Amino acid sequence: MRRTSLLSLAVCALIGVQTAPAAHAATLTNTFERPGSGSAYTRAEWAKDGFASTFDVGMGSRTMIDTAQKKSGAKSLRVFYPAGKISPELSGASADLAVPKAREYWLRQHVRFSPDFSWGGTEFGGKVGLGLAGGKRCSGGQGCDGYNGFTVRFAWGRDGKAILYFYHMGKTGKFGDSFQLSPNGSGYAFPRGQWIELKMRVRVNTVSGSTANANGEVQAWVNGVPAGTRTGLQFVRNADQINFAYFSSFFGGDRQTFAPTRNSYIWYDDVRVQTSPL
Repeated sequence: MRRTSLLSLAVCALIGVQTAPAAHAATLTNTFERPGSGSAYTRAEWAKDGFASTFDVGMGSRTMIDTAQKKSGAKSLRVFYPAGKISPELSGASADLAVPKAREYWLRQHVRFSPDFSWGGTEFGGKVGLGLAGGKRCSGGQGCDGYNGFTVRFAWGRDGKAILYFYHMGKTGKFGDSFQLSPNGSGYAFPRGQWIELKMRVRVNTVSGSTANANGEVQAWVNGVPAGTRTGLQFVRNADQINFAYFSSFFGGDRQTFAPTRNSYIWYDDVRVQTSPL
């Protein structure tokens, strides 16, 4: 009986959200095939696909299940970034998508920027799709003290410069630290009008008493090619680990000068989050 139960659990973990509750799944996937085309992909719809959350911004008003663009299957998720708008409240979409708590996660997503995507106004920067986060999700210019969590997200800069952007205890300025994605050792910029595979791995540091050991790590890939690693990081000094696949995508920046000059879109497809290598 025990052998049969273990086999059943392994099968459930492999097929993720289709058979196992999100709280116990080792793998969460989303290909956006279930919802009706043309409909908004609300927080309730995310939950139906295994990604529960406690809040969302813009999911009901700036998302759409789309058949015009897709990486695989027949549909993808399109997110809208209105001209002249910045911040999560007015641009893109955000939600704290829960995953089972673990020290290490791998996340993969395919993204496609619209052919005329605006990188900004006179300043340039924004967040891309899903990242990984824990605890109180330190971000937005906060100081990270080891007790208020952490975030790791993809971002863009001037001319589409591709960035991994992360908040940790040792960040050097008011906002998060970052590095440019550099597959094959060369700086990379997001192309417009084509699908890109983005992948990250985050490992949270261990804690000795209330001391954060400097053994946290972040790593990124572009289209399967290693694109950068940072080691020796301190994220937490408490029991927080990764417990969110944090959808956080918007223009800004803390000033209107980051706003796009025209309506822009990003499509997302084939999302996968798991505790083992992708």
